[in-house]
Amino acid sequence: MIHAPAGFGKSTLAAQWRDVLTEKGVAVAWLGVDLDDDNVVWFLAHLVEAIRKIRPALGAGLGEALEQRGDAAAQYVMISLINEVHDGGHRVAVVIDDWHRVTSAETIAAMEFLLDHGCHHLPIIVTSRTRTGLPLSRMRVCDELVEINSAALRFDVAESTSFLVDLGGLTLNRGDVDALTKSTDGWVAALQLASLSLRECDDPTQLISHLSGRHHAIGEFLAENVLDTLEPRLLEFLIATSITGRICGSLASALAGVERGQAMLEDVESRDLFLRRIDDDGDWFRYHHLFAEYLRRRLARDHPERVGELHAVASRWFADRQLLSEAVNHALAAGDENRAVDMVEHDGMVLLEHAKMSTLLGLVAKLPPRLVASSARLQLTLAWAHCELQRVRPAQAALDRAYSLLERDATIGAEVAELRVEADVVQGDITIFSDRITGVDELMAECLSRPETLPPWVVSAAADIATFAEVYRFDFDAARCMQDWASTYHERTSGPYSGAWGYCYYGIAANEQLDVVAAEYQFRKAMRLAVKSGGRHSHAARLASALLGELLYERGDIIAAERLLNESRELGFDVSVDFMLAPCVVGAHIMALRGDRDGAKRRLDEGAEAAESRSLPRFRARIDNERVMLGLPSNRVAPSSPSSGVTRSTDWTRSLRNSRTPPPSPFSSVNDRRRRPRPPVPGPGNGYTGSKAEDGTGHYCMPIDCSSAASRPQAETTKRNRCWRRSRRSARIAT
Repeated sequence: MIHAPAGFGKSTLAAQWRDVLTEKGVAVAWLGVDLDDDNVVWFLAHLVEAIRKIRPALGAGLGEALEQRGDAAAQYVMISLINEVHDGGHRVAVVIDDWHRVTSAETIAAMEFLLDHGCHHLPIIVTSRTRTGLPLSRMRVCDELVEINSAALRFDVAESTSFLVDLGGLTLNRGDVDALTKSTDGWVAALQLASLSLRECDDPTQLISHLSGRHHAIGEFLAENVLDTLEPRLLEFLIATSITGRICGSLASALAGVERGQAMLEDVESRDLFLRRIDDDGDWFRYHHLFAEYLRRRLARDHPERVGELHAVASRWFADRQLLSEAVNHALAAGDENRAVDMVEHDGMVLLEHAKMSTLLGLVAKLPPRLVASSARLQLTLAWAHCELQRVRPAQAALDRAYSLLERDATIGAEVAELRVEADVVQGDITIFSDRITGVDELMAECLSRPETLPPWVVSAAADIATFAEVYRFDFDAARCMQDWASTYHERTSGPYSGAWGYCYYGIAANEQLDVVAAEYQFRKAMRLAVKSGGRHSHAARLASALLGELLYERGDIIAAERLLNESRELGFDVSVDFMLAPCVVGAHIMALRGDRDGAKRRLDEGAEAAESRSLPRFRARIDNERVMLGLPSNRVAPSSPSSGVTRSTDWTRSLRNSRTPPPSPFSSVNDRRRRPRPPVPGPGNGYTGSKAEDGTGHYCMPIDCSSAASRPQAETTKRNRCWRRSRRSARIAT
């Protein structure tokens, strides 16, 4: 931990440590914190990106997981990153520069988690102007902290002599160096500015005698003195290029109106004018923040009319290169709020298509709330983003605002009509996330009736939602036909999400029809698309993992199935029911097979909690069935007057406990087939019976009980185990 006020050489010391560690074979990642890192998702994404620059094999897909799952994936990403570094067996140091810029509780908590749970393979070097936001006391007690403060960073007379005379080439006597060191209090930024000033000074003693006061006043004095000695053309270049947080040759040319931007930046660097390279290729530079602040203040003082103009130029330059975050920042700094909104409206859907939901939400958060609230396009974009992040309430709230704005718009133009169709598709997406299909057909009808008039990704999403509804109704032929029709639109989208989702539901329909070959092909197709676009940690890859894992389990490949199901479970239960069933229920069954009945119970309990909190009776029914089959106690408190088919059918199974005759097949009304039985599970309750009950509301479930098997001979129990296999869809809620 290196902490001191501005200009004490914190970053320089960290850079020197980086060089020493690199010489010793330690990979060192560098993360320069900026104001965007107050967003915990962006902070972690930048951290992953910095590490992958020096160790590309680490963290593959973690950035995509953050984009597609937002802050819900934060802890998962940190744990995965720590584990990958530890398992690699090689030290990877991380420099986090300018930590003081972070103020949000979420980012501070993420940093504390990294420090508390990181391993010896992951040393972290932090530079900051303050010590807040870090668990320093706890780390000091554990002897895990090396702390360097301003006292250690101050230059003494000997160091000042080396810096000014030996390295700077100045002709100063011992008294001048001593006086300069004393007046600056060893502040290296002031010593550097003094060195630049003294190069053109005929009387060093007189200049040094004028240095007095606090650091800020000394810095202002010296900075003004340095700038006043520069030729006007170079001074103008410095002031114009200070407006951005980073600068490259092309951007410098645009801002300063010169042709040789790169050459002039290299000239500034060679003169030690507080400019340093910040990338390996040497294309990007950054002024020292103190010097940049002086330049910006001088611009605002001498040419206030140019501030907005330069920000506008910077905004256009960044926008032309698809650097949307910086483009929006500079548009807002230029006072052009409408341009900032227009850029997010135009490019926001591209971010959505590429599953960059968290980036999109971060950009919208920068915009003036009054303009966001009055834009139907932005409200729809927000609804999409929240929906894909499985945040139903904010998604519905944004969609309701969009509907309200569209209703107030009396025009009948094509753009408004398209927005209304798109709003219906979003509403359908929200509906099926709640595991319902009420009204979905009507919501999708117009979009699917005129697909060529709408963006391909909207049609692709609508087809996926319609496919879900067909699977929900057990019309598997219709589901497969819908996906055959939608394949053209999946291919025309530039992002992976809707295509992978559609392939998954095509596979579900095929698997229900016992077309296992087609099902596996579709699941693996979805997996390939997701991994290629977003890595194995991506949300789409997790969806495919869940379904492929269950298929492999049914085929007897327990090891591969367990790996896939565990991977798909790592991002929690905030997904559609079809993708939660296998990681929770089949995963618990495998744990029981391996003798970990406590683990199986914990997994089912977690799923039951999610089912209750999200009101998902189909998911809860499947969990209850699994509990009975495994002979595990239920944690459900029965209501005084049962009102759901799930509760009634569970009670109904208790009457079958002493019955050895299976009821009629529950599948005859859906399709004529018999599924392979699951392997018997060690422990009590090895056999099961099943039936389908309906409570008059259209709720279907597949209750299973197996307590009677406990009294049978083992041979008979094993035989009974192989008799019936319930359908994966048997616990479906048909509305």
